[in-house]
Amino acid sequence: MKPVVLFLTMFLVGCGLVDGTGLTSSAPRGQLVPPEVLAPLAAPSAGRALWTELGEDAGLARPVRQEGSRRFWRMDQGLVFVTEGARVVATAGLPSLLLANTPIGDDPLRRAAPLGPASVRLAHSFDFAGAEGRPEQMRFGQVVQCRIEPEEPAIGGVIERVEICEGAAFFTNRFWFRAADRVLIRSEQWIGRDLPPLRLEVAVEGG
Repeated sequence: MKPVVLFLTMFLVGCGLVDGTGLTSSAPRGQLVPPEVLAPLAAPSAGRALWTELGEDAGLARPVRQEGSRRFWRMDQGLVFVTEGARVVATAGLPSLLLANTPIGDDPLRRAAPLGPASVRLAHSFDFAGAEGRPEQMRFGQVVQCRIEPEEPAIGGVIERVEICEGAAFFTNRFWFRAADRVLIRSEQWIGRDLPPLRLEVAVEGG
């Protein structure tokens, strides 16, 4: 079992959160931060959290661990996920788990660097498992070929990047960056079949 997956599993079990139940939407909503004061998702500062939406469920996800460029986040409802740069690379606490999202070659969204005006080609390999961890539910090396579309002019100080993928799965990811410095402020990402996209936005608790 990969280190990230092992940690997620142990974390959830230790907190009594692996019970097969769905997320809830009972957590109070955080205060969204204006774009001019947002920090990158990959480098949360004290007091920061991610406003997280998965279908009808929503709530704050707080940073609980950091391993190099990877950040581990947890919602009170039980969802744990890992980000690396702009990407969600692993999840736990769902009926279908993303074990790994591995780039094949360079992935410009996993490093803090400006994205040029041209389209970008890239590929990903996904590993999945069911919540019960049965071998027949596991799928490894599910490859998708992706294209990041050329960006449109900024609207309201924000640049949108659209990523269209096909192969083992067909989906579209969206990433929004602050135009002034290309800081990631929100995203909408595919995390597995039969699951709604995971939406993330930098937030701060309190009023």
